[in-house]
Amino acid sequence: MKRIITLALVAAYVLSMAGFASAKEVNMKAEFIESLQWSDNHNFKADDGEDDFTAKQRVRVYFDYVASETLNAVLGLEIEHSWGQDGAQLGTDGDKNIEVKHAYTNFIVPGTEVAVRAGLQPFAYKGAYGSPIFDDDAAGIVINAPINDAVALSAAWIRAFDNANGDKNDADFDLFTLAADIQGEGFAVTPYAVYGALGQNALESGSDFYAHDTAAGLATIGAINAEDNADVYWAGINYEVTMFDPFTIKGDVIYGAVAADEEENDRSGWFADLGVEYKLGFGTLGVAALYGTGDDDDISDGSEAMPVLNDSGFSLTSFGFSGATGTGADSLLGSARYDMWAIGAYLADFSFVEDLSHKFIVVYGQGTTDSEAVEGTDLSKSKFAPVLTDEDSFIEVNFDSTYQIYENLAAIVELGYIHMDRDADTWEKSKLDDADDDAFKAAFYLKYNF
Repeated sequence: MKRIITLALVAAYVLSMAGFASAKEVNMKAEFIESLQWSDNHNFKADDGEDDFTAKQRVRVYFDYVASETLNAVLGLEIEHSWGQDGAQLGTDGDKNIEVKHAYTNFIVPGTEVAVRAGLQPFAYKGAYGSPIFDDDAAGIVINAPINDAVALSAAWIRAFDNANGDKNDADFDLFTLAADIQGEGFAVTPYAVYGALGQNALESGSDFYAHDTAAGLATIGAINAEDNADVYWAGINYEVTMFDPFTIKGDVIYGAVAADEEENDRSGWFADLGVEYKLGFGTLGVAALYGTGDDDDISDGSEAMPVLNDSGFSLTSFGFSGATGTGADSLLGSARYDMWAIGAYLADFSFVEDLSHKFIVVYGQGTTDSEAVEGTDLSKSKFAPVLTDEDSFIEVNFDSTYQIYENLAAIVELGYIHMDRDADTWEKSKLDDADDDAFKAAFYLKYNF
């Protein structure tokens, strides 16, 4: 209850500040999402005791305190509940799920066009279908500097992880990024480079960082026993070509690596995707392909899958990948790995009824990790384990619809199906040899924005 009162006081305080000077204003925006979801076999394994029905909601409220055209600050709050659980059971008086999502300051350096943002903020690397490296929130400083009408440079420092236990368990993690946005007539290109300094003992199995979700995207699929600093790198390029309208070509090429103290803790690999779209009179027809390197048959020399920071960005589909609306279930094909190749076709934004639009997509893919990296190894409880090997394949079909009830209110339906074909011999030791049951999802959302 104390957090509810605190939230009300913060909102009242922020809004009251608008009256202190006529040159200042407070803008507010919010997003309310309520969802009902039916699903089955989310881990592709039948009769695992999963809950086939969930009801959730998420509220995000943003206060934008504007001092001038060159200075403002944003406070974003998020409240998320699963109906019937903490704070959303009978009485609904819980306060455990209130979070500060964003808290940052924007300003323009006096006498320049250089923009600076500092604090808890949205942060993402560019991607044709969203970034496979990172697309989420982070704490840090981002600087954008336009050079001319065609070129802008940006630099960022992100404090990804600060270990609270001191030198005994040093797992600090800092990220530094340089990028250039290049706009031309009919094309846009964004090359970028990322360096991460991952502190000593961060990948050791007993460290705080090792228990964090981010560790799963940086470590190998084998045992981790690191006692020294690790260097993390990415170099990528995102591009989009529109000069051939009504055709659009877009894609990414990315290389990433983790250089650790021991060879068994190293990780390096490639990711590339390509999309070609054609604008029709009633929608957009597209084909997409992706390829990510996988582990070879010897895990003692590290991993050949590209490291990632999280899986919240790449949203080609709304079930197998991370394209679900709000609180919807997704990322079934892997939460920290893109060791696969896939090709798909889709028809997006097509509509035959006013205010009702659809997206239909079919994707086929196979793993690129050598099956011998998994055979004979019990990975059933390892968060580093691949979902697919080169002996496995999947077919995903999604049909998603959006009906705009009012200008600010939409009803959204996501229907998803994944057929998983796992090789029984490969996964027998991992106790996942029978984890090839088809997965289903039917989700309904109400989404209100103002």
